[in-house]
Amino acid sequence: MPNNVTSASTAMTTVKVPTTKSAETMAASGEATTAKTPLPVSDWPEADRTAWLKAKAPADIFDNPHRGNDWADASWHKAEVGYGRWLRWLTLHQPDQLALPPEARLTEDLLRGWHASLAATLAPMSQLSLVEDVVRAMSVLAAKLKASSPLTRLHANLRATARPSRKKRLVMADVLRDLGRDMMTEALTINSWSDRRRAVAFRDGLAVSLLVYRPFRLKNFGRLRIGHELIETAGKWHLVLPRADTKNKRPFEAPFPKALLADLATYLDRFRPILLAGEAGCIPSCTDALWVSELATALNPDALSRRIANITQSRLNRRIPPHWFRDVAATTIAVEAPRNIADAHLVLGHASPLTTQKHYIQAQSLQASAKFQAAMLERLGSTRS
Repeated sequence: MPNNVTSASTAMTTVKVPTTKSAETMAASGEATTAKTPLPVSDWPEADRTAWLKAKAPADIFDNPHRGNDWADASWHKAEVGYGRWLRWLTLHQPDQLALPPEARLTEDLLRGWHASLAATLAPMSQLSLVEDVVRAMSVLAAKLKASSPLTRLHANLRATARPSRKKRLVMADVLRDLGRDMMTEALTINSWSDRRRAVAFRDGLAVSLLVYRPFRLKNFGRLRIGHELIETAGKWHLVLPRADTKNKRPFEAPFPKALLADLATYLDRFRPILLAGEAGCIPSCTDALWVSELATALNPDALSRRIANITQSRLNRRIPPHWFRDVAATTIAVEAPRNIADAHLVLGHASPLTTQKHYIQAQSLQASAKFQAAMLERLGSTRS
């Protein structure tokens, strides 16, 4: 390590270093001692923990606005987990650095070592996501971090080079729409299936179809409730997300897709009651969740996500989790209706059209590649004849 880091560490011996679990203790309790396990806030260095909890505390009416005031709970949690993983790596490899202020640990040598450990197990986009979590956390812990800092440079370089692997697996929206329709048709027509199997198939088909038309984020989609986010007024169904539940802190309201209204009625009247009844001998559930599990409880959003990903893998040979439906929607708009790409961010809930614009560029690249491939095949065919 550079001499300046060593001397700083020695000079700050009075700073409290958190007591963390030893490898033996974690092994005895069945926990894995890896950099993937975030260090809990209670074990953060005192300076980090104090600054973090202070920033998360509800603001007083006379407080000066500060970074994080407008963050959603999910944003706080994501940054907290990512920063906790950075601290866990330091705990495992450079524990003496925990005595330094947060910004003093961000040396090029340390970040290079941390990034090497990330690159060994994570795809480029996952590396970028984790580094962005640390950048976000540092905007609270060290708001005056210089633009030339090693962390800022690492973040900028990853943003410039990381490319999502999902592009290879995306399909157009009509493919997913047809998949959902096929699943609901099977549930209605295959009489050899049990009532519960048909109810599950119809539920999953409706979920896939609804995601195509309304590509909500998983936390919103998986927690839709009848009478809350799914509301019937004067015989018309609407999807309503309050400001507190959206990532960009803007309320969202849209009619339930007209193409799926009959399917919604079939699910609510015929198949959802079957799921609510649960197994034989169970007390019928009274949950208001739209998506009901086979155990008559609200279907966990993560479980719903896994089901949809598994369904697309088995039926389309492409694993497409719910969040990727948003990419599908943006790419489909960019290809089929590029004149509407400027408004697509309103459908997806992006705070800025710039986020959606990336899909327009991707769509143009896909079209150009397809045209080039067709031209080459035609050229090769003509030379062989």
